[in-house]
Amino acid sequence: MAESMLTVEHITKRYDENIILDDLSLDIRKGEVLVLVGPSGCGKSTLLRCINALEPIQGGRIRLDEEEISADSRSLTHIRQKIGMVFQNYELFPHMTVLDNIMLAPVKVQGRKKEEIREEAMKLLDRVGLKEKAGYFPRQLSGGQKQRVAIVRALCMHPELMLFDEVTAALDPEMVREVLDVILALAAQGRTMLIVTHEMQFARAVADRILFLEGGKLIEDAPPEEFFENPRTERAKRFLNTFTFQAVKTAKKNGKDYFDKKEIRKDEKI
Repeated sequence: MAESMLTVEHITKRYDENIILDDLSLDIRKGEVLVLVGPSGCGKSTLLRCINALEPIQGGRIRLDEEEISADSRSLTHIRQKIGMVFQNYELFPHMTVLDNIMLAPVKVQGRKKEEIREEAMKLLDRVGLKEKAGYFPRQLSGGQKQRVAIVRALCMHPELMLFDEVTAALDPEMVREVLDVILALAAQGRTMLIVTHEMQFARAVADRILFLEGGKLIEDAPPEEFFENPRTERAKRFLNTFTFQAVKTAKKNGKDYFDKKEIRKDEKI
């Protein structure tokens, strides 16, 4: 079994008295795909930001290839080059073309030659179906196209670990698939990835392990088939039930009252 690439050991993250991550530990091995799921506010996105040292932690430690990650680390710039993070809202510079957005960090941060990066960027854009958009500005792209550009930008830094934070949350349904297909292709290539998503079918297809978070704690860590077919905790079962619906016609035929279903909270407004 491969050694852990990333190790998160008993970390605590809080804002004032509000605990976001509570004594949380996990590890990810090279080539492994972990998917983080759980209710909104459980700490999934915060965990990714802590791993990339965008947020300081108040306890525990995070290591990548045995190098400790912290916001005040002298080697933080070096470590961050090993981590590619793709955000929900693209974070593309609006005044720069697609190609310039992709080339900026490899040139400025890594000091690589422009010709080398341009060639690599064009090959990657071709692979995600956007070669002809290299000279476009972000405003000329759809949401799905912007997100694919953001993925290419991260890949051009040659990261060891890819972090994806709800990358389809701001997309129209028809654009979701084109972005998820790119991530599936990366998984097939053996990329090491940690993914936050609410797309349950995608999670089941791409993950080696599913991590379920609740209240800043890691509640379940299981292979996808086990998690979706036989979750160990009642909390995970309730979470998965929120993605299951009964057809209205069937409910009416059976004389069932929608408002009597246990899944509907008493304070829920419709």
